Amino acid sequence: MYRYNRLKDIDIDINFKDSLEELIIILIQIEDFYYINIHLDEKDSKELQKKFAQRILNLIPDNCSFSKVHLLDRGEFVLAKRYKDCKGNIEDTITNIKKFQKYLNDIKINIKPIDYDLSIIISFAYGKEAFKNAQIGLKKLNETKEDFILANKLLPKKRILATEKIKTFQMVKKAIDSYNIVSYFQPIVNNKTRDIEKYESLVRLIDENKNIIPPNLFLDTAKEGKYYAQITSMVLVNSFDALYQTDMNISINFSSLDIERNSTQAKFFELLEQNRDQASRIILELLEDERIQNVKNMKAFIKKVKKFGVKIAIDDFGTGYSNFKRLLEYKPDILKIDGSLIENIEKDDFSRHMVETIVAFSKKQNIKTVAEYVKSEAIFKIVCSLGVDYSQGYYFGKPDILQ
Repeated sequence: MYRYNRLKDIDIDINFKDSLEELIIILIQIEDFYYINIHLDEKDSKELQKKFAQRILNLIPDNCSFSKVHLLDRGEFVLAKRYKDCKGNIEDTITNIKKFQKYLNDIKINIKPIDYDLSIIISFAYGKEAFKNAQIGLKKLNETKEDFILANKLLPKKRILATEKIKTFQMVKKAIDSYNIVSYFQPIVNNKTRDIEKYESLVRLIDENKNIIPPNLFLDTAKEGKYYAQITSMVLVNSFDALYQTDMNISINFSSLDIERNSTQAKFFELLEQNRDQASRIILELLEDERIQNVKNMKAFIKKVKKFGVKIAIDDFGTGYSNFKRLLEYKPDILKIDGSLIENIEKDDFSRHMVETIVAFSKKQNIKTVAEYVKSEAIFKIVCSLGVDYSQGYYFGKPDILQ
């Protein structure tokens, strides 16, 4: 039978956050509290959290020996004690906490004025800097949608990651200041003629030692800071300059982040105005991701760029966030079939069938198709047999500077 605790203390004063002692920390969060809290005023929100904190204290087993719950607001609560005061071993404590969590979630607590069954997620940590570890663990739970984590040693890992990001920020800044954000261009060939008809503009960074750094080693980190817009601006300038180095079309990647940023949009349209006579040779590859939420704005942007003769391509189509509904909304000129489908097409029937479906649909809609990751003659022959219009990959050429 589950044992209830009697009434204990609720503490709003947090006095352990910066403690140098070794602690045991149980960080608890009400699931979906952000959405619950939207419907509450400040008074009702605090009252609900106090009532729930009291439930936590009443229900936690006596053998866990926590006498006080600390309110952090935002639906978060902390149970804390000194590690040296722990009566049992850590494994038993974790087992008891998990039992408590399951029991609390199973009984479906409902506290007025919210008509909603409240449940919790728990981040558990012990030792030095236990609270900071538990905070990182709670963030991880919200990302993974799991309900319990042992959060020890997360802080050192985060510090290592933070150090690497700082180094990357510094590398990016130096590259921007020295104009070493450059564009390499990968050929896209017509499958019927094998002639190069387009180039995709791909960003590269030249570091202090003249090493060529691919985007996967700096671009995502740059998006977290202030340098991403500058990188995009330099890539746009490089790509428009390339129009005067080749007669081929130039394809430029554009993410939802680029479209949402007014300064990036302004730079793009400025370059289109300055190069109106060449603008019809620009292809804008829209990168599909979960950030695209305002479809109305996206459609307005597409309509505006098409007035310059710019063609629209959907990148990495066939996996992830791309879908046929988006095609109806964006009305693209080109579909770039995701490379993961193409590189497996020799042995994977699903990949082949998926590509067949995309090609059949595209032909009916008068949309051109490009196969990415074409790395061999065998793959090239297959995509040709399926009716794909263009190919891009190492079989025809790696990204390089335009000669």
